[in-house]
Amino acid sequence: MTRMKPLKLAALFALSLLSSAASYGTASAGEVVWWAPNWGEARAKELAKKFMDANPGITIKMEVTVSNGLPERVLTALRSGSAPDVIEVQHGWVNGYAQGDMIIPLDDVIQDKADYVKAATDYVSWNDKLWGIPYRIETHGIIFNKDHFKEAGLDPDKPPKTWDELTAAAKAMTKSGRYGFGITGGGEVGNTIFRSLPFIWMNGGDIISADMKTALVNKAEAVKAVEFYTGFYKQGLAPKSTLENDGLSLRRLFIAGQVSAYQSGQFDLPAILQENSKLNIGAFTIPAPAGKQTAAILGGWSYVIPKAAKNQAEAKKFVQFLNTTENQGFYTDTFPARNSSLKLARFNDPMLKPFAEMLPYGRPVPIHKNWVKIVQAYFDGIQRILLGDQTAQKSMDQAAEEIQALLK
Repeated sequence: MTRMKPLKLAALFALSLLSSAASYGTASAGEVVWWAPNWGEARAKELAKKFMDANPGITIKMEVTVSNGLPERVLTALRSGSAPDVIEVQHGWVNGYAQGDMIIPLDDVIQDKADYVKAATDYVSWNDKLWGIPYRIETHGIIFNKDHFKEAGLDPDKPPKTWDELTAAAKAMTKSGRYGFGITGGGEVGNTIFRSLPFIWMNGGDIISADMKTALVNKAEAVKAVEFYTGFYKQGLAPKSTLENDGLSLRRLFIAGQVSAYQSGQFDLPAILQENSKLNIGAFTIPAPAGKQTAAILGGWSYVIPKAAKNQAEAKKFVQFLNTTENQGFYTDTFPARNSSLKLARFNDPMLKPFAEMLPYGRPVPIHKNWVKIVQAYFDGIQRILLGDQTAQKSMDQAAEEIQALLK
């Protein structure tokens, strides 16, 4: 879910927008300006051409975006009053835009809503309306080096299923210059949230209550999960650079053979094999406490149509085209949000099976206006533990106090 920096709405609302607003209002009649990420550029161009061939009265003007600085760029465009017609954004950003009255509801655009993974449409719903059309969903799994498993006397065909088994495997694979299980503890906050919060969920805890009125991060279930997560570093099973590592750093360490296993999404697989095709890699679902179910944060991307879009009718038609069963399955880098798209041949790759098995356990994060600040307080607590400044209980007690103030 996501390796990008969480959207800091409160801070970004203060940005001066006038200097950049003029660059967004270039759409003419019958033209749809589409902001598409660079990682899907080739497929996006193919879809745009296909649509224009079938709809000669509409021109698709594609503008390629990059992950670095994208939250700020999107927010600036939405608030400028001169935005593109279609934008691809992370699910978690959508409700902030909706609550800020910057995008339009898309209940009249989605086709065959029952065919969508419910958690994905729930993620982009607010006030009984649908504000985005999800096209890509993903959760994390565990990526591991099969040869390291074998060297440690472990069976790569029988990977760990419980927390205790994962810890034991990490210990067995840790040796001079190599660490059994990598975790994140630095970089962008979202990296650590995606990797650690699910452990709290699967242990029966949470950061805040369901009604979003009470901080729960210092309760026994949460603290035990935090101790489990940070324990890999505290026991020397994760790299010494953990306090600086983000997801990209872990992937590089894995490719270099310095980390035997780490948590990430299937989007890492092509990059790993491209950089080191000799690696014998596998994947498995995220282990859970004995007798309990696994969990993961549901990440992914949605299409939104800005309230300031110049050609909303054409944009709606284009978004419907992008989200047919065939086109959604063709475009996504991970898994499509439509169940019918998941049945396409390209998703039958055995390497993807563990990630697909995690999808039913994916959950959205709470929709709270202060969520960015809430997870920052939690992340700061994780870092205090990794630094050895506080015990897990004391650090989460402090985090709970800070979070409770934000909930008020």
